[in-house]
Amino acid sequence: MIYKMFTGIVEEIGKIRKIKENDLVIDCKKVIEGSNIGDSISVSGICLTITSITDDSLHFQLTEETRSKTFFGSEQEKSMVNLERAATFDKRIGGHLLEGHIEGTAICKKISILKNSNEVIFEAEKIIIDNIVEKGYIGIDGTSITIVSIENNQFAISLIPHTMDITTLGHLTKNQIVNIETDINARYIRKYVEQIMKN
Repeated sequence: MIYKMFTGIVEEIGKIRKIKENDLVIDCKKVIEGSNIGDSISVSGICLTITSITDDSLHFQLTEETRSKTFFGSEQEKSMVNLERAATFDKRIGGHLLEGHIEGTAICKKISILKNSNEVIFEAEKIIIDNIVEKGYIGIDGTSITIVSIENNQFAISLIPHTMDITTLGHLTKNQIVNIETDINARYIRKYVEQIMKN
């Protein structure tokens, strides 16, 4: 069985043309190239299947599960999304492997503008905090990011100018909701340790 995986390296910022009920239409250019109906695309970290293609847009359908786990289920309006095509065997993994299975969301609590980067603090639910470690990876809106620090129910990251230029994270605002996928390796290790402790 071949699994669809992503690298967390955003290829393009797409513009949401339409989101009505379960229909999602995104205007884009680069990720359309070589894409076919049935292919998987990471849409701000969510693995979605292409249902239709036009010259300048991709069409998807959202399930109830997707809405309940992601920012599409919130009342916040979204105009831009990060896009990445599924990885191929000959593609370098510049970030870390992501499945496109969102575990939940986090809220941007504070943005500090520093000399060479922005420090961003997020607040997340316990299940996410339990699955992350300092200096480990996390997927935020489909972008591979390194965690700087963790304290209670919050974690901090640093965004360099390049990341802010090519992803939607450069447009973050306070109280904005983002999609989160923790590192799959960390989740498996945690589950394994829990099983050992039970025995």
